[in-house]
Amino acid sequence: MSPATALRLVEVLAATGVLLSSLEWVSRRRTLDDTSLASWPVLRLRHRRYAHGLAGAALSPLAAYPAVLWLLTTRAAAAALLAAPLPARAHAAALAVVVGTGTVMSLRGTYGGESADQMLRLVFCALLLAAVRPTPAAPRLVLWFLALNACLAYATSGIYKVTSGAWRDGTNLTGVLSTRCHGDRRVAAWLTAHPVGAKWLSRGVGAWETLFPLVLVAPPIWLPVFLTPGLAFHAGWAVARGLDGSLWAFLALYPAVGWVVVSGG
Repeated sequence: MSPATALRLVEVLAATGVLLSSLEWVSRRRTLDDTSLASWPVLRLRHRRYAHGLAGAALSPLAAYPAVLWLLTTRAAAAALLAAPLPARAHAAALAVVVGTGTVMSLRGTYGGESADQMLRLVFCALLLAAVRPTPAAPRLVLWFLALNACLAYATSGIYKVTSGAWRDGTNLTGVLSTRCHGDRRVAAWLTAHPVGAKWLSRGVGAWETLFPLVLVAPPIWLPVFLTPGLAFHAGWAVARGLDGSLWAFLALYPAVGWVVVSGG
């Protein structure tokens, strides 16, 4: 696989995540209107510069309802365009729109956000830099950057889990899946009824995440051993929590990891 092909796979997978998340926000517009706790009149109160300063005044035309719906629709359209090959300038413009609208949404407020949102912003900033400065080395540099970030993200999360008693005994896993916002009653009920299973499932995830950076030094034949559990984990997590953001955000990093491992950089 060439660096350009691997980077293209990263882009399509990440764009799918942005498209789905944007459409989800638009379909739940009541969570963005002025009667919601996630409304701009409420979120801007979290800091003085947003409540009364120039930053808040500058953001209001884009972050307030219903303008934010148009912002998200534009974001979804730009992500959809990235699914097809585009001329160089149009490609860079679509990436810039995704980065710009994502920045506005992150400044608007982090309520309801997660690590997947941060990872998608990082991915698209890297893709935009490669599109603006299309040197022969750019695809390789971006792929290495994304692969290293995947290792860092997994290792950080894994080390936290294996050093936390509440994660090692499965309590946190059961607790998260018992919440109304991000849980699943059936899965939570099973974990509650099978604490030993919850404990070893949680420990297994923590161990896999912690050891993930070894993928960069292991023989290429071991690549499926590292990536397959990740696919299963993110797919299961997305189904259980009703979130597909983490699935697409981290899945988008796998072509970069695969290219670095198989090609040797």
